[in-house]
Amino acid sequence: MFQTTYGAFDGNSWERLCQLVFKRKFTDDGYTHIPATPGDYGLEGFTKTTGCGYQCYCPERAYPTKELYEKQRDKITTDLKKLQTNEADLKKVLGVTKLRRWHLVTPIIAHNDLIKHAQTKEAEVRGWNLSILAPDFQVLVHDADHYATEIQLMKLAVGQALDFGGVPTVLPELTDDSEMYEKNIMRKTRKRLASSSVDKLESKVARLYTNTLREFLDHGPHLKRINDTAPTLHSRLARLINGYEADIGETCDTWVGTPQELTEKIRDGLTERIIKELAPAIDLTGAAQIARLIVARWIAVCEVDYD
Repeated sequence: MFQTTYGAFDGNSWERLCQLVFKRKFTDDGYTHIPATPGDYGLEGFTKTTGCGYQCYCPERAYPTKELYEKQRDKITTDLKKLQTNEADLKKVLGVTKLRRWHLVTPIIAHNDLIKHAQTKEAEVRGWNLSILAPDFQVLVHDADHYATEIQLMKLAVGQALDFGGVPTVLPELTDDSEMYEKNIMRKTRKRLASSSVDKLESKVARLYTNTLREFLDHGPHLKRINDTAPTLHSRLARLINGYEADIGETCDTWVGTPQELTEKIRDGLTERIIKELAPAIDLTGAAQIARLIVARWIAVCEVDYD
């Protein structure tokens, strides 16, 4: 997934959103969506009255600036070439309309060299003298901010919460060594079981420590499986977890109950929030499992503390 100020997208979800935006924004201009069947013409839609063409591109993940620029540059080059290759078919699609502008619509512009490349390709394409292009044909690059109002309106229309940025959609990387995490888990395990009878304390500590350590070790692979199968859901889940985590410090500092009661409150609260925001994609059983794994992570890295 590629994170933007408007949410996380992959190629398919970005194109779906763009189509909704174009259909709303350019209705009066006769916007027409061109499905990519039987082939991709390098054009996903156009306006009949103004001759503007649109092609969407979203990277599958975050890339270094240079690599992202190269991917966007190659997208422009490849898709403009398709206008020439598919001129005959496009003439039937466009009818009397001649394209005056071709837009690459992408979440961000990686480098100003992309604008330079667009100008270079514009001059080249004009030289092809295609029957489907106007003499003043232009190549433009638009980022998401060109359509900010429409993007937010479309997200509301399909029942999605607006994302104003500020809460990351990936969890922070863990940087300490495993020995430190194991010590934290053991220390907090003993605090959680401080009220247990002496004769059963050590056996309970061993079981709870083992379970918490296993859940901590399992949280990364479990989240990866979610990301591999449902990347958009994973981004929403990570954002939710980060948002919930922001409140934990104050909860721990003001807590007056036992450590175990605090642990249960945090775990139950996270389960409830996951169900509230991500159902039906995640059911109660799945939410409870995720909450157990994440609370184990927080215990290990000291987000949840009892001192």
